[in-house]
Amino acid sequence: MLKFVILSDLHLVDEGKNSHGLDTFWRLELGIEAINARHADADFCVLAGDLADLGFQGAVEPYHRLKSLVEKLTIPCHITIGNHDKRETFVSVFGGDKLAETGYIDKVIDAKGHRVILLDSVLSADVEEYHHGGQLADVQLSWLKERLAEHAGPVVIVLHHHANPLHTAVDRIILQNGAEFVETLKTHNDIRQVIAGHVHYTSTALWHGIPFTTLAGSHYNVTVPLNESERKTERLWGPAQMAVVLCEDYQTLVHFGNYLDGNPVLS
Repeated sequence: MLKFVILSDLHLVDEGKNSHGLDTFWRLELGIEAINARHADADFCVLAGDLADLGFQGAVEPYHRLKSLVEKLTIPCHITIGNHDKRETFVSVFGGDKLAETGYIDKVIDAKGHRVILLDSVLSADVEEYHHGGQLADVQLSWLKERLAEHAGPVVIVLHHHANPLHTAVDRIILQNGAEFVETLKTHNDIRQVIAGHVHYTSTALWHGIPFTTLAGSHYNVTVPLNESERKTERLWGPAQMAVVLCEDYQTLVHFGNYLDGNPVLS
């Protein structure tokens, strides 16, 4: 069985700073401690973007802080970026080998008969034009189609932006070319999961016959107003959440593990 862990929406800031009143560095430290303690048997960990809170505005220190934390993981770690990140800054800290031939932070991980594909869904734009929605470039969609065609076995996709409509306020910052993305996925007959962060809450869906999932991530959680007359979203202290993915021949299972709840444990 293949087992891997996903963390998302880390939103790291400079030392001594908080994000929305949260010490995101401390929260991630607890997440890494939880992985090392509970999931040391995992094959690898994935960081699914929004690594830095203000990376898109030029922050550099959070990527160095992240690098110091990643080194504490006892399992391998693979990384892609989110809309709060700046691709060039990430590469300057983590190295040019993180770039795929697409020019984006895309990656293929083959393990135990499964293929896990990481996609960089960040729009390429200047800060002045920055938009928190996502997009996969044509070169990425072509690359993805090729990577799917060369692997007949089960596939799991991990990216930052949600592609399927969630019918909440976050759809204003959805993956903008989700239709093209899902058409590419449909060229393969065994897409087990498409897992994203970005929205700060947990959801599951079957969209065009393919399972889509979001995890809440390490930053603040949010309420999910579904009533059209009440669209205000409240930020919540927790939970801080990881996804634990278990892949077998005939099942792909996603568990959600909260490493911060803000609630006492019942006896």
